[in-house]
Amino acid sequence: MDDVWDIDVWNELNRFFPNNRNESRILVTTRISNVAVSLGSQESYSLDFLNEEKSWNLFCHETFAQESCPYPELEEIGKSIAKSCKGLPLTTVVIGGLLANSNMTREYWESVAENVNAFRNSKDYKQCLQILSLSYNSLPIHLKPCFLYMRVFREDSKVNFSNLTKLWIAEGFLKSIRGKSLEEAAETYLRELIDRSLILSHKFGDDGNIITCGIHDVLRDLCLREYEKEHFIYAPKVQRVIVFSGLEKQKCFICGLETALDMIDLDEVNYASQLTSVASVWACNTCKNMYPSLNKTRLVRVKLVSKIWRSSESREKEILHPTSLRYLEVDRGGLRKNTKFEENYVFLFWKKREAWIGLTIVSTILPVYKNLESLLVEAKDLTLEKITFPTSLKELSLYSCNILWEKMITIGSLLPNLQKLELDRNTFEGHEWNQVEGEFPRLKVLKISHSDLKWWRAENIHFPKLESLILCYMKYLEEIPSIIGDIPTLHSIYVQRCNDSLIDSAKQIVEEQHDNGNENLQLYINKERYQVGSS
Repeated sequence: MDDVWDIDVWNELNRFFPNNRNESRILVTTRISNVAVSLGSQESYSLDFLNEEKSWNLFCHETFAQESCPYPELEEIGKSIAKSCKGLPLTTVVIGGLLANSNMTREYWESVAENVNAFRNSKDYKQCLQILSLSYNSLPIHLKPCFLYMRVFREDSKVNFSNLTKLWIAEGFLKSIRGKSLEEAAETYLRELIDRSLILSHKFGDDGNIITCGIHDVLRDLCLREYEKEHFIYAPKVQRVIVFSGLEKQKCFICGLETALDMIDLDEVNYASQLTSVASVWACNTCKNMYPSLNKTRLVRVKLVSKIWRSSESREKEILHPTSLRYLEVDRGGLRKNTKFEENYVFLFWKKREAWIGLTIVSTILPVYKNLESLLVEAKDLTLEKITFPTSLKELSLYSCNILWEKMITIGSLLPNLQKLELDRNTFEGHEWNQVEGEFPRLKVLKISHSDLKWWRAENIHFPKLESLILCYMKYLEEIPSIIGDIPTLHSIYVQRCNDSLIDSAKQIVEEQHDNGNENLQLYINKERYQVGSS
């Protein structure tokens, strides 16, 4: 049974295939991984992209109707063409079929190798897209915009999932799922698209979460076709790169590209006096094609001020952004600010470069965002007493802040809604962490990386909701508090590049839990799942 889309198909036919023990088998293929899992009496077999050898074998079979190339002068060029298909059998079959009826001369094949993309206009290639479009057409309505949005990335891009999440949120693609944040909903959406083989997962983190993803060139072509057919996005809601520096360059005011630019005039709105003027901005061809109503976009002018680190000087810059904007990134001046307005979701980032945002500005900015949910701060010698974190925070990442462990109570007890805490590069200094009762009542994920911590004393009452503990590059920490294993919600411990004593304590915790009947707790050591009883 080829290309099964729904488990109900098999349920309808199953009664006609009784199990009479005659050792027969039924082979089922599907594009959807959860269908394969539901159907199979045995473990499903996942087909990956073809490697170079298999691509070449398939290419030869389609082009020459044999297992090798009968024309020695064409072999090297043919392998280059087969490689350009990037492991997708459907593309390999299409191009091989086209060349089977071609002029078998070196000159012609060289012209093909130099411009494989020309075949994208062929009738057979369009038939290839038609076959793949079945996967798009079968998508639930909430997944279609997320898939189509992948066209905004260049070919072969490895897209950071964290950034993709913010873009999906900014565009308004995500629906809230009960009990889940928008970021968790985004990961659910992404995994559904991966299960349907429409998006590729490239890299996973220590905790098993997706770090980067991408899309095959042929599927990107499908995105482009459907994107234009449905007139997907009319006005820009995202401004991804705004450079904050004294060295001004001609760049697209939406995406930051420096190529294929044209100057266009757009209305600039002055809300204070209700006056409208015309502003001239640079826009690249990609953005002009992407947003059919770009010429109708109205702009507002914003002044950004950045204070130079350890200096009384400040730097100012005016930028223009669309009135429909939901997401903004400002970079290279110390301040990088990503803002999603409609869902009260704001991201603030500090990056150590040639300039730094001052602490006085931090303490002034944070109280304004009373509904702030996610915050990343990178700053040396951060003084927590000078900062009032919004109690609405659900995610907090701190980098290189050099805070004493005894000050952790400022975070643990004053942020009742915190669900994820990430501490990296000696954010907290010292060798000992003694926890206090009442800290972290809702924390689900705790990650500590590159820390000098040696002794950690905790009770299971300190993390009543903890689900995942991640420890990376902990060279000095001797052990994980054994009581951590008794947290009923804990389902995973990840240790990456830690000392042997810490790893042994993690093994002991998991072994004891399994002995007590808790088989849900899993341990991953350097990304490999630990098998209980193997040590």
